[in-house]
Amino acid sequence: MRTERAHTVIVGAGPAGLTAAHTLSNAGIKPIVVERGDTVGGLMRSLHRGDFIVDIGRKELYNRIERVDRFWSELLGRDYRPYSHRGGLLYQGHIIELSPVYLGPIRGMPWQMVLGCGFDFVRAITRVSKQKPRNVEEFFYQNRGRRMTQIFSQGFQQKLTGRKWADIPVSDSISQPSPLATVRAAVARTLSAKESNTPSGVWKHPALGTGQICDVLEETVLRNGGRLFFNARLDRVLCPGNTIEAIIVDYPSGPIRYEAQHFISSIPIDPFLHAMNSGRPLNSWNADSVRKKSVVLVYLFFDEPPRFPHFWLNVTCPHTVIGRITNYAALNGSMVPAGKTALCCEFYCFDEDPLLEIDDAGFVERSLFDCANSKLIDRETCIDSLVVRLPGADASQNRHNWLGTQQLSLLREIQQLKNLYYVGRSDLDLATLAGLESAQAILSGDRAEFDEHLDPARVGIRSENKPFEFINPAGYDATLA
Repeated sequence: MRTERAHTVIVGAGPAGLTAAHTLSNAGIKPIVVERGDTVGGLMRSLHRGDFIVDIGRKELYNRIERVDRFWSELLGRDYRPYSHRGGLLYQGHIIELSPVYLGPIRGMPWQMVLGCGFDFVRAITRVSKQKPRNVEEFFYQNRGRRMTQIFSQGFQQKLTGRKWADIPVSDSISQPSPLATVRAAVARTLSAKESNTPSGVWKHPALGTGQICDVLEETVLRNGGRLFFNARLDRVLCPGNTIEAIIVDYPSGPIRYEAQHFISSIPIDPFLHAMNSGRPLNSWNADSVRKKSVVLVYLFFDEPPRFPHFWLNVTCPHTVIGRITNYAALNGSMVPAGKTALCCEFYCFDEDPLLEIDDAGFVERSLFDCANSKLIDRETCIDSLVVRLPGADASQNRHNWLGTQQLSLLREIQQLKNLYYVGRSDLDLATLAGLESAQAILSGDRAEFDEHLDPARVGIRSENKPFEFINPAGYDATLA
């Protein structure tokens, strides 16, 4: 087996790993980056289809962290473009605005739907003999009303998590809010126009898709003497004690042993733990308790302008299995030619979901039927389609559904490895911040700030003047609170 030595070896050429490699190479260090796929970017890469460029599902850069926002702006210059961050809900053929900025407090709902929600809400909060809710569904039905809950959240969240709210028990620590508090919260949600805490209040996206950031990072690393190797599978992590001695990576041509002072990993925690099992199994790892989630992305390309202005629609309607629809023409870039449309329909599948048995043509037909039935497209103008299956991957994940109890435990245990910087994070801005801070810690020789700022339990946002926002990772308990 051939052995190679380096100052720093980075496993995974996603946004976090590439950002770390970019920062180190600009400081004169020549890192080695190993990537299992055949290109950089991971779930941040872009796909080219004729004259169209699309992201992997809906990708938001969440420019909430000033340091990260400046970093992306310096990389892309004028290609880091603002766009209208307009989202909606699709329920029984109706598009309902997520923000009242566009169509006022009723958000585009038909008056019959508005009155139905209002009547249902009043009836729910004025019921005298409320029984203690047994599950999440009953909790929301009692505090928001059945109709409002179904229209605004239930269908989409159940698709996203693969769990019916009726099957999720309510924690004993969750107390019922008073009717007055419920009314105040409902009014606040109805009138609130706030969608995110971006530093400037402006949402931005690369003109050529999120993969444009990865391409620029790759060019810099290679220009500065760093090395990237593809089709590389992490086989073993050798870690006597609390320090990684080497990693063994399998290539089609044979394995290579990499020895380094520092290791950075941005790959999912599961394969990294498997690679460690031969040396020192981690006590918290229990593969049997992990549900396997896969995402199927169906891209539809049309020779007509978009029929709706929204960047994305969360599909809350229970009568369609599509979870979300992304409209790339709404990003104010060069991803979609003028006068044309590119949509992505996301399907969320868990374990041995029967949906996974459908062939690509079946997914395309189902997507065309549901979108046409909701009057989002004219199927006769469809000029191309593409199906991308992501087994075991989740292109729709965010920090709220990424960090469960077991994930937190695994991250805590892996954090004990003194020369490993684990930078895998769900949101793109947090992943980029992790890459920046891991490289900074290596360059300074002090990892204390990295451990503090990127503590896995603190999955909120940190800016220069504010600490991390702490979010309880206890799943639905945090949502209900």
